[in-house]
Amino acid sequence: MTYVVPLAIAAAIAVLDWWAVGTDRRSIERWAKPAVMVFLIAAALLIPAESSTIRWAIVIGLAFGLVGDVLLFYDRFIPGAAAFLAGHIAYVVALLLVPQEPRGLLVGGVIVLLVAVFVGRQIVAGAWHKSPLLGAIVATYMFVIGVVVVLAVGSTSVVVEIAALLFLTSDALLAWARFVGPAPGGRVAVMVTYQRAQAGFVLSIPTLVA
Repeated sequence: MTYVVPLAIAAAIAVLDWWAVGTDRRSIERWAKPAVMVFLIAAALLIPAESSTIRWAIVIGLAFGLVGDVLLFYDRFIPGAAAFLAGHIAYVVALLLVPQEPRGLLVGGVIVLLVAVFVGRQIVAGAWHKSPLLGAIVATYMFVIGVVVVLAVGSTSVVVEIAALLFLTSDALLAWARFVGPAPGGRVAVMVTYQRAQAGFVLSIPTLVA
């Protein structure tokens, strides 16, 4: 149970980070945001795993998330999005090693399709209006996170399913606020869903069997 300590520390710092985001204390957010990911990575390295390959794929995904957090904090959106895209690809690799249920894949596909039609379409249009390159990057990113969600829902792990859906929610809120208009809950909602999603991927490691 040694993984519980870094996980608990990550949770405590996350709450501090949410407060810092909500009260616009950038000096605290600057170190708290990446610190959460550092302790989540430590927990991922210590938590029991059925598959070392899946563990390392998720650790790599978390590491890219850490890089993306730092880049987005300094408003480097395109490099930050690229880092998160690489992280999602790592999660796709992990989930491709897990047996999939056809019914779950279908449900995941329907969820992603609905989000794409009612939310994603407007986000891509807003990004494309700013720059065709940006629009293409956002569309690619949304496709990959969609694959993560489909594979997560198709797996037998409820934990990773919840984590992927939280990540989709966080990404949708962030992109909506940047390219469409104010998003429900603002930046606090983005961070709460995002950090819970990353913690969910850590906790899913023991439940994912290749």
